[in-house]
Amino acid sequence: MSASPDLSLDAPPIERIAVSLARLDERQKAMQATADARHGQLVALLAEFVPRAEIEAKQAGTNRRIGAVEHRVDKIEARSWKVIAWVFGTVGTALAGAIGIHFRGG
Repeated sequence: MSASPDLSLDAPPIERIAVSLARLDERQKAMQATADARHGQLVALLAEFVPRAEIEAKQAGTNRRIGAVEHRVDKIEARSWKVIAWVFGTVGTALAGAIGIHFRGG
């Protein structure tokens, strides 16, 4: 009934009222459907929302762990160079002793 063309003024008042009520009902249903769709979008956006403080806390924790790993790597690197220097010193001293070169203090 609501899809019917506009009724002329000579149509019975009951029919005009019924058509107007049907159009109002359709409009209300369309507005409710739009509101439901917007509500669904809002709920989806809120589900993905993460507070900034939580993001910053995770980032700070990650930075602390990375800093600790870098500190360990620096220690390992320093120890490795000490071992390399010791190996060269030991091999050099052994070679010098084998060849017969003696260093005199003095």
